[in-house]
Amino acid sequence: MRLVVLGGTRFVGRAICNAAQRRGYDVVVFNRGRSGPPPSGALAVRGDRTMVSDLRSLAKLIDERGGADLIVDPACYAPSHALMSARILKDVAPEYAVVSTVTAHNEWPEKPVESGSSTYDTGITDGPSDDASLYGRLKAGVERAVETIYGEINTLVVRPGIVLGPHEDLGRLPDYLRRASRGNGFVVGGTPDTWFQYVDVRDLAEFVLTCGETGRPGRYDVVTRPGEYTWRDFADTVADVAGGTPVFVPDDRLLAADVEPWRGLPLWAPASPQTAGLWAVDGQAAYDYGFRARPLQETVADTWSWLQKEGPDWEPTARVAVRGIDPEVEEDLLREAQAL
Repeated sequence: MRLVVLGGTRFVGRAICNAAQRRGYDVVVFNRGRSGPPPSGALAVRGDRTMVSDLRSLAKLIDERGGADLIVDPACYAPSHALMSARILKDVAPEYAVVSTVTAHNEWPEKPVESGSSTYDTGITDGPSDDASLYGRLKAGVERAVETIYGEINTLVVRPGIVLGPHEDLGRLPDYLRRASRGNGFVVGGTPDTWFQYVDVRDLAEFVLTCGETGRPGRYDVVTRPGEYTWRDFADTVADVAGGTPVFVPDDRLLAADVEPWRGLPLWAPASPQTAGLWAVDGQAAYDYGFRARPLQETVADTWSWLQKEGPDWEPTARVAVRGIDPEVEEDLLREAQAL
């Protein structure tokens, strides 16, 4: 397989490149060279995907190398950029894979969703935005932009849920691991029996490539099964791997302490009608076509191993990285919980 990855040096793109090389693919990565070194063994092509001239140069190079089997676009969130890359690369690659997100569904997280659920009707010429709340809407536009050029029959859309694993640049699982490693209590939001869903970045990568190899287009939500894990499972696994004791703090106490949902306390959102479907994404369509999820223990342990190698100075680098809970606020919440 001849693969072209637009990006390829950060979390999801990196995992896709690594998985492709393990399969013996010929891999080309196209990026500006600002987010780290290219994967070892991949052909690195420098360029800006927002520049027509750079994309045309990439298309010329691909053509000279005999074409590509698949374009993988793991990070684009501007429909206009996806539209341009699809138009220019269509003649040198017959299939295009978009790594989207479950937040592209316009009814999520209020309601449970599955691969065929509706998405936002975002324009295909919309540009990028720094407003993180528009991320899902823009990703829906990216899906639609590529399908406009390639057609649904030649477009693979993969919508992961929460992506965790080694090299996570958002800092969500690393936040829990670091707080747990102090050896005392660490705050976890909500209730222990609440469902928890995620996808390991390496399993996501393997599914994208498996679909590409078999010429299997379509739209797939990719996440562990609803109810397979709970927040108790997640918290206990973090403690088993890194140490500490998980302390569940009710939503009302976290809100009273001004803890910011999601970016302050990663992956936590207060229970409400607006989040009723948060952990109820049905990814059965992906399972039917070969997706396999490794155990939660493996994801957490491998992430901790990677994080320890990175050292204490590591910080998340993503545009919407977590801020983390204030240490003093966490200490107060732990003391309050112990006094009850």
